[in-house]
Amino acid sequence: MSTVKRTLVNVSFYDPEAIQRKLEQMAARGWMIQKAGNLFWTYTKIPPQKLRFAVTYFPGASEFDPKPSERQLEREELCAQDGWRLVLRWDAMQIFCTDREDAVPIDTDPVPQVDNIHRTMRKKVLVSQLLMVLLIFWSLYQQLSQLRRDPADYLSDTSRLFTIPLWLMFLLMTIYELVIYFRWGRRAKEAAEHGVFLPVRAHPWLSWAAVGLATVFLLFSFSASSDGLLFLFFVVVVTVIPILLANWMLGALKGRGVSRRVNLAVTSAAVFVLAIVGIAAVAVGAAIQGWRIIPGEESQPVGQYDWDGLTMDIYDDPLPLEVEDLAQVDARWSKEARLQESPLLAYGDYRQDLLYTEEIQGYELRYEIADVKVPFLYDFVKDGFIRDNQDEVLEKYLIPVDPAPWEAEEVYQVSWSDGVLDDTYLVCWEKRIVEIKFYWTPTQEQIQIAAERLKPGL
Repeated sequence: MSTVKRTLVNVSFYDPEAIQRKLEQMAARGWMIQKAGNLFWTYTKIPPQKLRFAVTYFPGASEFDPKPSERQLEREELCAQDGWRLVLRWDAMQIFCTDREDAVPIDTDPVPQVDNIHRTMRKKVLVSQLLMVLLIFWSLYQQLSQLRRDPADYLSDTSRLFTIPLWLMFLLMTIYELVIYFRWGRRAKEAAEHGVFLPVRAHPWLSWAAVGLATVFLLFSFSASSDGLLFLFFVVVVTVIPILLANWMLGALKGRGVSRRVNLAVTSAAVFVLAIVGIAAVAVGAAIQGWRIIPGEESQPVGQYDWDGLTMDIYDDPLPLEVEDLAQVDARWSKEARLQESPLLAYGDYRQDLLYTEEIQGYELRYEIADVKVPFLYDFVKDGFIRDNQDEVLEKYLIPVDPAPWEAEEVYQVSWSDGVLDDTYLVCWEKRIVEIKFYWTPTQEQIQIAAERLKPGL
């Protein structure tokens, strides 16, 4: 039979009554707390017994302290005189136990008890959660900027699709923690003045539920691609390793008697460097191995050719519209398609480029096709294409043109400030948006052929 047990943390760091009840229940079952951590608590086997536990807080203490301060030791000695044995120290928390039913409680005055918990929460919660809010807002700004800049590409990429909901969930959880901090602090101080201790009523299961939901989001985002799952695995590895290193280094430096400031600085620097190296290693590995992190149909070159000392790839992907459908041209092209799809949108980016060794010029095509599956997103996606083709600095604009040749609902064409029309069109059918650039001026007949090949329903 195992003499060691590890359990997930299901009580709040700042809820002494819940911790005391938990430890008393475990002692009655024959388990004594040996080590406390943010994720797991470790217990050792003991004879089942009835014990009383007390949880106190010393705001000046830190996990990085090489040894307890004189004030801590004095307090622990006083507790021992009253029959309370120190079980463990964890950061600013001290856990005591006693088998004496008549032992005087350690904290009898709720005013300093509330003050100690509040000061500990302010040091551990307020600063970290405010920093987390700033990080979340910055990440949301980055994601929303990408979404606004290219909604078709963003909404069709399942690896990014759940990023915004994920950050919003973390934001709500962080705000929830801050609300608990401020609300409890105000009410607990008022209650303490009347001789009543008001415990922190936290719900750790919400944090675990958020972690579970985040895991589901990430797995769903990357599960469409085996390379995506491999990438996610290595991201988890380079996240977990710095955490394990931090715990090991923190303990090693404490054992050597290194001061709190030096320990904090060295551990933080080591974790930062390792995290940067790990992220760089994953990025380089993904590039070298050719991992396709974004799910979709993978394009592979079918050949190569030399041009000006460079080796160029040749692709031969099937395209819904090719130059050969529009003109009789004797030339060689590279045809490449990038396809990706999510529950909201299917997106294709197509290009047909002349090989650099070809003497003929101009007969090339590039176009994007966005099939919007959710109607209310249609205008948002269309506006993204419009913004991408308008530039006040370059004096480049989209103007409406006759949609009849395209058999479409709306058609726009790029125009420059001097009135010269560019052979780039934005074609809007029901549920489908196409942006196409001809590298020559197409005839009406060629436009009609392009419309037949690109319009939905084929």
